[in-house]
Amino acid sequence: MEMKYIDEKQSHRSGYLVVLWSVLLLCTCIVYTTFAQQAETGGNGVQVHRNIRYGEKPKGIGQDTTSDRTLDLYLPERRQRKLPVVVFVHGGGFAGGDKGSRSTQTFCEKLVSHGFAVISINYYLTLKHEKTAGANCTANMSKGLPKNGFHPKLQEAVRNASHDTQLALQWIKEHTTYGLDPSAVVLCGGSAGAMTVLYTAYASNQHVLPIRAVVNLWGGLENSAYIQKGAAPLLTYHGDQDKLIHVDYAYDLDKKMKETGNTLSETHVFEGKGHAIYNFITANKTEEIVGFLKKALAETQHIGVIQGINITKEELQREMRKHRAEVYRLVMQKNGTKKLVGAFWQTSLVEGERALDILRKKAVRSLTVIKVQEKMLVERNLWPYTNYQEFLTDLKNTNDKRENAVKDNQVVYGPVTFDEQTFFDYRFTNALIQLKHKLVAEQIITVTQRNLEDKFKELQQTVYKKEKETLKDFTRQVTEAYVEEAYAALVAERADQAETDFDMAQLSQVTLNN
Repeated sequence: MEMKYIDEKQSHRSGYLVVLWSVLLLCTCIVYTTFAQQAETGGNGVQVHRNIRYGEKPKGIGQDTTSDRTLDLYLPERRQRKLPVVVFVHGGGFAGGDKGSRSTQTFCEKLVSHGFAVISINYYLTLKHEKTAGANCTANMSKGLPKNGFHPKLQEAVRNASHDTQLALQWIKEHTTYGLDPSAVVLCGGSAGAMTVLYTAYASNQHVLPIRAVVNLWGGLENSAYIQKGAAPLLTYHGDQDKLIHVDYAYDLDKKMKETGNTLSETHVFEGKGHAIYNFITANKTEEIVGFLKKALAETQHIGVIQGINITKEELQREMRKHRAEVYRLVMQKNGTKKLVGAFWQTSLVEGERALDILRKKAVRSLTVIKVQEKMLVERNLWPYTNYQEFLTDLKNTNDKRENAVKDNQVVYGPVTFDEQTFFDYRFTNALIQLKHKLVAEQIITVTQRNLEDKFKELQQTVYKKEKETLKDFTRQVTEAYVEEAYAALVAERADQAETDFDMAQLSQVTLNN
């Protein structure tokens, strides 16, 4: 047997070198990672964070970075407030394209110069990895609106791209530390990217974040019937000589927006222009896009989000008015205040907290409870409003009809005109009656014989005191009482768990009168 002698000194030296080499490699990796996370800074005042992962790498794409779920984040170097966000989805027929193309970068940077954050995403390119005859956009869209719908594989490509776009929306929701405003998100896309954002905003039924506006650059929606009243306003640009996606798609979207009463939406068709006119749009139409977006974002002032639903200043004020007397009594009891003076809400304190701040907290909790219920209503198609402005429009239209009926000497039951609170309570209460029946039918609220017996014993202490009164005589009433109690407990539990995100600066400025 051959004997091997080990030089102990040499062994220590070798071990030292191995450790040193490992440290150097680690340092190199740390430096590389640091540089990868650092933002690029351009001379135009734009900061770019590149290749941020927003979702797991799709299976089967190998080294294809264009189909990976990464994004580039464009930010103004100087920013003092939360930024509205434009999510841009590039084109390429679901078979090509990249978020880093020069035309995309130029467009994104120009939007940033107007005070927006822009997120440009790569997404799974279905038709690149799953080539299918007859599924491309030209075959399906170049001749006009589809008589029998898109090819199933093209439908799948749109859904897959929309799924990834929603993952990017989730990333926005979870990364507001970049100064992003999740209540002011806009979708924009070109060609296949426009098809993706149109589907995401109007057909996907996504609830990750509310979409405030859509910019459609020569895209199309397979079926415009998806667009409902109250949908996000749409700005469309399309060339009348587009040989890939026919201009009829633009006219179809325009017609549908007008049918739903969406007065903010605009359609611009350019004579003699073809497909993918990015440079023309960036050079000549950016300011027009920015003006449209600012108008759409300013239509209703959103001060926060509850359960993914935008909260407006008007809603908060409604709840503040509802709890005004309650908070006033509380302050009087604590401090012995004799009367309501001009500066009462700003100066009166309860354990160091201003009366106005107490009132806002009450209103936020009340809104949270309402939005939890509203979400359950929307999920079951029991609530007709997609935003508060739509509710206020319904209030105005209802009052106009009632006033005209009175002028025509028709019988009107109830008030001639509803105030905001009364009309909301009327609509909401009727919807909740249907909701409770649904929850029992879906067995989310379960009602057993034992539940009813226990509830009846409880009610015998107050309501059903006579010895001859039995559960059989009052089954319906006892069931209603039990369901009401179970429903209240369910709502309270969900309200405690509800996700809320308020802009504290805007919240602190809301008073009873502004």
